[in-house]
Amino acid sequence: MATLKALSELGRIGMLNSQAQMAVTGKNIANVNTEGYSRQRLDITPQLPFVLAGYAGASALSTESHRQIRDEFTDQQFRSQNSLYHLYDTTDSILTQLEGILPADNESGLRSMLDEFWMAWDSLSNDPESNVAREIVFNTADTLATTYRRLHREVVNLQTGVSNEIEATVTKINNVAAEIAALNEADPGDNLDITDQRNRLIDELSKLTNIEVANEGPNISVSVSGLMIVAGIDTFEMSIAQTSDSQGVGSISINIGDKNAKTINITGGVLGGLMNVYNDDITNHIDMMDIQVLTLVDEVNALHQTGFALDGTTGLNFFKPSSVGAANIDFDPIIAGDRNKIAASDTLGVPGNGGIARAIAELRDEQLIGTETINEHYRTMIVQLGSRIQQSAFLKSSQDKVVGHLQLKRDSVAGVSMEEEMTLMMQLEQSFAAAAKMVQIADEMTRTLLALI
Repeated sequence: MATLKALSELGRIGMLNSQAQMAVTGKNIANVNTEGYSRQRLDITPQLPFVLAGYAGASALSTESHRQIRDEFTDQQFRSQNSLYHLYDTTDSILTQLEGILPADNESGLRSMLDEFWMAWDSLSNDPESNVAREIVFNTADTLATTYRRLHREVVNLQTGVSNEIEATVTKINNVAAEIAALNEADPGDNLDITDQRNRLIDELSKLTNIEVANEGPNISVSVSGLMIVAGIDTFEMSIAQTSDSQGVGSISINIGDKNAKTINITGGVLGGLMNVYNDDITNHIDMMDIQVLTLVDEVNALHQTGFALDGTTGLNFFKPSSVGAANIDFDPIIAGDRNKIAASDTLGVPGNGGIARAIAELRDEQLIGTETINEHYRTMIVQLGSRIQQSAFLKSSQDKVVGHLQLKRDSVAGVSMEEEMTLMMQLEQSFAAAAKMVQIADEMTRTLLALI
């Protein structure tokens, strides 16, 4: 009877195990299109045989573990490369916006305005007593100054918009980190649905910034450049430290912790792209425009002060000397009020002499900023921007292929295959039927033995 009982028990356990496996397989099939779902398996292992009166009986089966099918190494690779992709994507997007503000060749662009400014002084040097030529000089200079102020304002507005995006991204990172900590507190254990949700949140974090993930039993910790933002059920919030100068040009750093806050080195994700463009690219282009303006103001004023107007007036600035850059370039109030005060002659009492106007026109070809002319410095600024856009676009395209390959690799491991799951379901149904048959045979044999007694 012990043997028949064991046979019946084996059949019963086999039916239960098959039912449990079919439930897991059915769940996989039901979630075939669920984003972030990892297919699951219920591992079945043999138990030690039972011993009765010194004799070993048949062994049974037990459900050893309920687990997800995932490759942690591929997950780490994906998150690292995904972070870089979103860094390049964000950088490319904002630099393209900056390029729209600073076009290389455009009738309303700085390059055209600078050319017209120098040509106006050249025309005045050929007709130094002309009021019309002076009016043209003033109007082209006014257009140039207005263009510089407009571009500065638009670039600063772009930087402000990027600042708002940085703030929103940091808030999102803090919220996602809090959600991960809450799931840690729930202690996932064998609750694979919670584990899936946590993995989805970690993937979301990898889009936003560079992260490192470490498993600590049922919990995980998440750090950014070595500084923890999630440690078990505890979180450490990021914060923004921002400064700006008198022209509205800003600088941003990201800190962590309330007391003894430490600055985080952001090297990836959307936040990394935003920070790089905000602190480096935009600031660099504003600085380059300011250098052009300050050089233009200083050099033109230095020559204009030595020149003589039609009425013999001398020692006047052409531009307002208090200009600090592209934000506030403007005319000297005397020149703004009377165009005849524009100096063209380099000799007192000889208004037909155009020496000063010619000298100012020749500034176009002088290396005033390092080894570059003002026009060349502007072209360098545009070329640098174009090179950065080309570089970020190339890196984005290359990284997209890397991330796509890793995503396919992840899907091949963790994704649900309908063909595979349906095949497994049929095998499990046959296993269930076989186990049920075993119970039926044991029952029939027991009845037969009882009938013989």
